[in-house]
Amino acid sequence: MPTLKSRDELKIQLDQCGYKDLTDAKMSKMVTIELPKGSDREEVLRNIAKKLSSGYGAKYSSKINRSSTGHVDFTGGWVAVAKIKGGGGSGAGSDVTAIVESAQCIYLAAGYKQNKSKSEDTTYTTTAFKAANSKFDCDLSLTAIQKGLSDDWVKSSKAGANLINNKFSNSGKNYVAHRGSSWVKRLETHFKKLNREAGRPFGDVNKWSPADIWIVSSKGAGVKLEQTKTFIEFNNLLLENYRSGDIVGISLKKIVGGTGATKEINVSKDRPTYEFEKSTLGLRDFFASQDGYLFFDGGRMQVRSFGATWQGEIKGKNANMGKVSGGPIARFAKEYLGKDMMPQRELAGRTTEDMELFYKWYSSVRYTNDMTEYDFYKACSEKDGTWYLSKIMSTQLVALIESSTKKKRTAFISAVINYAASESELSGPYFKIY
Repeated sequence: MPTLKSRDELKIQLDQCGYKDLTDAKMSKMVTIELPKGSDREEVLRNIAKKLSSGYGAKYSSKINRSSTGHVDFTGGWVAVAKIKGGGGSGAGSDVTAIVESAQCIYLAAGYKQNKSKSEDTTYTTTAFKAANSKFDCDLSLTAIQKGLSDDWVKSSKAGANLINNKFSNSGKNYVAHRGSSWVKRLETHFKKLNREAGRPFGDVNKWSPADIWIVSSKGAGVKLEQTKTFIEFNNLLLENYRSGDIVGISLKKIVGGTGATKEINVSKDRPTYEFEKSTLGLRDFFASQDGYLFFDGGRMQVRSFGATWQGEIKGKNANMGKVSGGPIARFAKEYLGKDMMPQRELAGRTTEDMELFYKWYSSVRYTNDMTEYDFYKACSEKDGTWYLSKIMSTQLVALIESSTKKKRTAFISAVINYAASESELSGPYFKIY
C-alpha cells in the first residue's frame, strides 16, 4: 500500500475525489477541505475514506479531538478534516456561534442567580457573571465571550434569558447552563453511538436536535443517558426530563426587537404533514438547469448538487426550512416510496449503462418532452460533469416520485421536511426561542 509523502500528494488525491477547495491546516500533516454551507461534513469524510481506503489506507474516525465531525486518517500519519466556509465549522463564523451560544449561558446563569427585583444593570455585569460562574459550563472563557459579543446579541441574550426563565424556573432546580461542556460531549458521543447502530438515520446531531445550549438541573445531571439502547429510549428519557424541567435542550435564534417568542418542538408524537403537489425537472427547461423541484403545500424543495454533494434545500413561503443530504433522501425513498435509489458514487462514471438509466428515468416522467435515446444522449453529451451528476440524481428522484401514489408522495415529502427541520419521528425534544 502506498504511503503519502507530502501534503501536496494528499491534496491531489482529495482533488481527484472532487474536492477542490483545500487549505493547509495548522497541524503539519493535516489538510482542511472547505465546503459550502449546508454540506454534510461527516458524509463527505466517509465518502473520501471509502474512495481512498484501498490506495492510501484511508479510514474515517469519529473522534472529535481534531474536528467535531471526525476526520480521515491516511498512511504516513496524514489527516483530512472538513469545515464549512464562512461559519458552522471554520473561521470567524464558528467563533461567533460559540460566542453567542456561550453568552446565552452566562446571561441565563446570572439571571437565575439574581433576584427579579434587581435591575438589569445590576443583573448583567462582569461581577454578576463571575458570581454565577458555577452555573454555566462553556468551552469559552468569560473574557472571550464578553469581548466578542456585539450589542445586538447582548440585547438578544437578555431577552432570551427572560424567556427561558419564564418557562423553566430555577426554583428547586439549581440549573447549570451548558455549551460545549463535558456533559454535552457525553450526550453527543452517545448520540453518535445510537446513530451508528441504527444505520445512521441522521446526517449529524443537529438533525436529531438543533439545541445550541442545554440547561441541566442537579437531578438531571445524574441521569444515565448512556443506558439507553435505541433512539426511542433515548428520546423518551429526554422527553421525561424535558417535561420535568431537568434536562432541556434550547435552540437559539437572534431576538430582534420586542421580547421574542418561544415554541416547544417534538414534545408530542404528532409531526407536521405536508401535502405533495407536483414536481418539475427544471423551472425553465430540462437541459437549461441542473436541478429538480418537489412542490408541497407551503413551499418547495430544490434538489441539485451543492458543491460535491447532491442534496435538497427546502424553502417555505417565508423562510428556509433546511437542507437534507442524499443519504437521508435515499432512506426516505426506500421507507416511504418503497424504491431504492442509486447513490451518486455509482453514477459518477457516466458509463453507457448510466446513460441508459438516465434516459429511462427521463422518459418515465410523464411531462418530459419526447426524445429518442440518441437525441437525449447527444444533448447530455454537451453538458459538463457537474450538470450530469446533479441532473441524473434529480431525475432519478423525480422518476421515483412520479411513479408512486399521492399518499406515498405526501408521506415521503413530509418525512424529508420534518428531517430537515429536526422534527422527524426520531428527533429529540427541544425548546426554541426566537
